[in-house]
Amino acid sequence: MRNHLLLVLLGSCALSGCGGGGSASTSPPTSPSVSFSASSLTFGDEAEGATSEPLLITLTNTGTAALTLTSIAASANFAETNNCGPSLAAGANCAINVTLAPDTTGSVKGTVTFTDNATGSPQTVSLSGTAVTPSTLTGYCVYFTGVGPCGVTSYQDPPQCPVGQPAVAPAGGYCQDGGEIITDTSKHCSVPGGYREEGACEATRAVGSCSVQSQQCGTAGSSPCCSGFTCTAGTNGSSCQPTTGGNDSRARSSWDRGLEDRLR
Repeated sequence: MRNHLLLVLLGSCALSGCGGGGSASTSPPTSPSVSFSASSLTFGDEAEGATSEPLLITLTNTGTAALTLTSIAASANFAETNNCGPSLAAGANCAINVTLAPDTTGSVKGTVTFTDNATGSPQTVSLSGTAVTPSTLTGYCVYFTGVGPCGVTSYQDPPQCPVGQPAVAPAGGYCQDGGEIITDTSKHCSVPGGYREEGACEATRAVGSCSVQSQQCGTAGSSPCCSGFTCTAGTNGSSCQPTTGGNDSRARSSWDRGLEDRLR
């Protein structure tokens, strides 16, 4: 009987840890982790010395502890602004707006670099775009006549439209005959013959920014969509989306109808 009781007590101690107390439970380790809405951003053409419309990166802390952000930095020819702050709670996110701001011409590449306390720091998002030579004036004044397939004419006027002067606000569109006219809508010139009180100085090409997929469009100051994209209304405003077909002819006729107003 005594031997049986001793075996019961020894078995009980082996299971519960007699005399040593129970073992303490441990929690799984916590750590931050980062996730980005895009691994790369591609910009359209942008004139040297100008700044494009922004493209958005959303950073999310997918970990189980607060993310400490030491720095967010864009490389040369690009710039960024953000609302991230020094710390991001687990499950929270913040926005980084990146722009192409070239001080050169040609193909440009870069990164946005994130330095933080998550595994894999620093993390990077790749950037690319094309920087082009700004538009310049040709020395001609363009004005509306309503005559001919395009409905406009021009005459040489270097005093009011100095040859080679940078165009501040180049804008272009298609004439009914398929030709293209580009003017600096910020600079006006006098028109002879009583057609108009003012014309607009012709420019070499409509450079400046063009917007790629997901960039803002259709508002004052926003850039037109790049070739292959159409300004499409959405729940968060209009943005450039891939063209599905049938939009080019509408865009051209709209420009033709608005040409007189542009040169007013």
